[in-house]
Amino acid sequence: MRVRTVMHLAIALGIVFWTQACSPPPNLYAGPGCRIDIYTLPNLQGWGLPIVKDTPELTEAWRNTASSAKVIYGTWRLFTDTDYKGFMGDYAAPADVVELRPARELQSLRCIRREPPRTTVY
Repeated sequence: MRVRTVMHLAIALGIVFWTQACSPPPNLYAGPGCRIDIYTLPNLQGWGLPIVKDTPELTEAWRNTASSAKVIYGTWRLFTDTDYKGFMGDYAAPADVVELRPARELQSLRCIRREPPRTTVY
């Protein structure tokens, strides 16, 4: 009787894992798209914050705090004021911006060109 219960459990688990593998995961990532990491200190040091979408206003904790950035995907436009005003510069991936100019004045940022999804060749 015990062997039969273990066998049924194994079959049930096998079916669960098999059906999970056949269905696409929810919120399938279509990236790479846009991503920039901003840092509190120059040279990509200090606390980091990854950003993947347009940000018309950084949270108060990050406002006037960013000193450097690493552009992972896409092309980003950075601004010294909220709502995309006060142009700081455009940065295309891959890029390490070891010191933002003017320093500690980043308030908003926008992805102006997304990177297309990577294609898998079989």
